[in-house]
Amino acid sequence: MVVFLQILQVLAAIILIVAIMVQTTKSESGAGGGSMGWGVIGGKSSSSFGKWGAEEQLNRITTWVAVAFMVASLLTAIAYSRMSG
Repeated sequence: MVVFLQILQVLAAIILIVAIMVQTTKSESGAGGGSMGWGVIGGKSSSSFGKWGAEEQLNRITTWVAVAFMVASLLTAIAYSRMSG
């Protein structure tokens, strides 16, 4: 079970790193840099995802992957403590 939790933790970490790297920073989105970011039309991001824009979807994915990483880390620590104690 510990090995499964470790694999889950590593996969969540990799996905989290990639999700954070693809997100647009504030300076890229035009908040403080004076330039418009990628996919920005009239101050709003264009969307092919329907109700939610691409950036909002990426934010939600990042949040859920971060929660999964934290839960996997906590469960891994609990499993290690029970094995050794």
